[in-house]
Amino acid sequence: MIKIQIFMVVAILGFFLVNAPAHAVSCTQQGATCAAWATGQYASYKDKCKQEISACIARCKQGSKFYLGVLVGNQYPIDACK
Repeated sequence: MIKIQIFMVVAILGFFLVNAPAHAVSCTQQGATCAAWATGQYASYKDKCKQEISACIARCKQGSKFYLGVLVGNQYPIDACK
């Protein structure tokens, strides 16, 4: 009986975790994350983070929805072109 109750609790929690709405990320938000990272030994990348925002917005409006990381070129998914 206890095993069934535990299973039900886990199933209900799993349902809410899977169906939770994802947080939308914009080019500007990802750029702010980049700028926050660009401190200390990476401080020279702060201007590149800012420049990538406008490049991201232009790409996004053409359908390529990603922010290009300034250190090694990782692509970060974007939901909103702003």
